Amino acid sequence: MNVYLELNIREHSCPVCKSATTKVKGYQLKKINHSVLNPIPCMIHYKARRYVCPVCGKTFYENNPFISGNLKVSVATVYNVLNELKRPETTFSYVADKYHMSASSVANIFDRHIHPHRRSLPECLCFDETYAFKSRDSDYICVLLDYNEKKITDVLPSRRMRYLVDYFHKIPLKERKKVKYVSFDMWKTYREVSRLMFPECICIVDKFHVLQELSRKVTRVRIDVVNENKKIKDDLTKKRKKLKEEKTSLCPEDEERLRIAQRNYYLLKKFDFVLFSNDPRISDANVEKKFNRALNQYCNLNDIYHMAIEIDSKLKEAVEIKDIIHLFYKSAEQKNAKKELEDIIILCRTSNVKGLQDFSNTLCEWKQEIINSFIKIPSLNRKMNNALIENRNKSIKLLKHSSNGYTNWNRFRARILYSLNDDIPMKL
Repeated sequence: MNVYLELNIREHSCPVCKSATTKVKGYQLKKINHSVLNPIPCMIHYKARRYVCPVCGKTFYENNPFISGNLKVSVATVYNVLNELKRPETTFSYVADKYHMSASSVANIFDRHIHPHRRSLPECLCFDETYAFKSRDSDYICVLLDYNEKKITDVLPSRRMRYLVDYFHKIPLKERKKVKYVSFDMWKTYREVSRLMFPECICIVDKFHVLQELSRKVTRVRIDVVNENKKIKDDLTKKRKKLKEEKTSLCPEDEERLRIAQRNYYLLKKFDFVLFSNDPRISDANVEKKFNRALNQYCNLNDIYHMAIEIDSKLKEAVEIKDIIHLFYKSAEQKNAKKELEDIIILCRTSNVKGLQDFSNTLCEWKQEIINSFIKIPSLNRKMNNALIENRNKSIKLLKHSSNGYTNWNRFRARILYSLNDDIPMKL
């Protein structure tokens, strides 16, 4: 669609001396992309009028409602393009196809009109990192989130100690003193930076990362037991096959060992989730039982859970201690968290499971930060964690994967802040 336009002559003020004029100097034809009638491309052929000031001789273009400056895209199209880019999954190429322009034009529109600034440091600040932009300095970006307002404060290209200290050092001390609570995962740099740069803050380690580390230790025990039973199963299966060729068979003891190894392997491979899930059916022995062909018996998830933990004493101990720690996070309060945590540290340290002994060192290393995680933030009346920032990280990864990666850091940062914060202005 082609639209041909010429505006009526009207009085204008000279941009230099402010004198009024209606004297025309000449005209220039401008082609303006006005693709707001999707899927029909629309081009405005605008006969732009130039005025001349009778006092100072300055020439200038008339005011118009289509474009600003020397752009070749209408204001309405720019607005629509920027609105499309609000969604993390939207790519520059997709918007370019929709509005009948090139991907580089869309990127240039974004760069020209979106300039997000760092938000003021909040009372409750969350640190986290995500693998989203590979640079010479770091493979991870550092995300700062305002826990109170649920908005991203800033995104940094590195999580390294030197970079973070330099970044926060440029922020006035008065503003840094506003930060009272800082939550992070078990990356020691975050704790060191927080203690150094936020003199009045309380450091909190996110409970989900502590429990994730615990889960890895228990999973390692499960895998070891699986591998032990797999080796027995494979060895006896080969032996039985060889004996079959010799027209003989396994002895009853080996047959029983093979049966048990197959059963154990099946339980810990297919039903590994029962050791970690909070599904209420696992703890309910009264759930209807169904026939399992591999086990040759009627059972429910509760039965399978008990069969699984009885396979190995270390596995049983690891799962039981895991459940104790989960209960600690669920029921403990700030006043008794220290005592209960110290009991758990002793329990892990005296365990027969090497992984839990190592985990006791982790608990000691982060003891105060774990205790602090039970503090209820007065202004929010709830505990602080990193669940929200993890959610934002998923959106950042979606933005990255949708576009097959970014090479321009400033554009990537601006796109993150613009997509995930709802108060970034368009400068039209």
